[in-house]
Amino acid sequence: MRWKSYLRPTATLAMALLWAPGAWAGPRYKVLYNFKGGNDGAGPAGGLISDASGNLYGTTATGGVNCSQTGGCGTVFELRRVRNGWEEELLYRFRGNPDGAHPHANLAFDKKGNLYGVTEDGGGEANCSGSGCGVVFELTPSAGAKWKETIAHSFTGGNDGQVPAAGVILDATGNMYGTTLNGGGSMNCTPNGCGTVFELTSQADGNWHETILHSFSATDGASPNGLIFDNAGNLYGLTYIGGTYGAGAAFELSPSFGRGWIESVLYNFEGGSDGAGPGNGLTFRGRNLFGATPNGGDAGWGTIFELKPGSGGGWTHTVLYSFTGVKDGRYPFSPFVFDKSGNLYGTTGGDVSCLHGNRWGCGNVFELKPQSGGQWKLQVLHNFPGGKGDSYPFQVMSDGRNNLYGVAGEGGTGKCQGGGWAGCGVVFELTP
Repeated sequence: MRWKSYLRPTATLAMALLWAPGAWAGPRYKVLYNFKGGNDGAGPAGGLISDASGNLYGTTATGGVNCSQTGGCGTVFELRRVRNGWEEELLYRFRGNPDGAHPHANLAFDKKGNLYGVTEDGGGEANCSGSGCGVVFELTPSAGAKWKETIAHSFTGGNDGQVPAAGVILDATGNMYGTTLNGGGSMNCTPNGCGTVFELTSQADGNWHETILHSFSATDGASPNGLIFDNAGNLYGLTYIGGTYGAGAAFELSPSFGRGWIESVLYNFEGGSDGAGPGNGLTFRGRNLFGATPNGGDAGWGTIFELKPGSGGGWTHTVLYSFTGVKDGRYPFSPFVFDKSGNLYGTTGGDVSCLHGNRWGCGNVFELKPQSGGQWKLQVLHNFPGGKGDSYPFQVMSDGRNNLYGVAGEGGTGKCQGGGWAGCGVVFELTP
């Protein structure tokens, strides 16, 4: 089990639903499902999405069956609402080759109810240290409550990209957009490349065609993560590293007729009090963008920031909160969700100090409330205790009724003790 991968920000998009403001005094934490570490999966990763009935869908990075890799290649699962709670149904178990291994990111629905996602490893190629370069997959419901997997694209590790760590997003016509941490045409970062932004277009024969919209070159960013659209069809994202100061960048990609897609760098992180290594993805509220950096800030434990567009075309960066690394947590995750009052909800991921008894290093769910004078106040809604308790949460989503849902990569009643693990992970609910 590669538990350290849970400490790295994952490039996933949150289901940013709005809900009515409510009283969040003493929210109730409830485990909806404990992963057992076998066929049902282990180490849930990324965020959750839901269907119209409120059923939850997500991935586990390991577990499952028929995988040559130790610990399993991961799963796609559904949690269904039943009369007495929730029950899990396994939609797919990965085998590694050629169907992919180790999904760490959110899923996405199309209009027909098909699911799309990525795996960081596996695929039909023997490149990328022999473990495969990752895939984009499609899951289609079929007769008998079964789901059929189709590989939309298997990465080769060259110009087409390598390690798709962030989930894909779909446009109105069903085309998919995503990123790869490595690969692309530039060798300025490592021999593995600086990463790409790609588009997958469905063809008449049922196959998918990949187009590289942008290959990063380090100076404009490197290792991009999750994407979002604005109303005009422009794409926005963050890179973990690269940029002018090497601490990451925020970027925009705009379609230009006859010229492909044009990249603009919105902000270069300096790696100091403004943050470093911006993780996961961005969230729009109005015209402003919100995100997190897992490093940097006043104490070095990360920041929450806002980017505002200016009248002259530039963007202004503002740090809304700088984590101290003690009771407020460390290594914040984005994207976030907002309520109708403008309160922001997110998580901190925790770090290795959790393994040594530092409960502040095991992650939390927090609320950030705007105050007068442009200030913001953070309140921890739930602290993950670590040890025999749950730890290492990912981003949360809302059901539209004041309830928050998410996964924790460790904890629960499952028996996953190898490599420092305590439990196989859980799906949780926070109710005000």
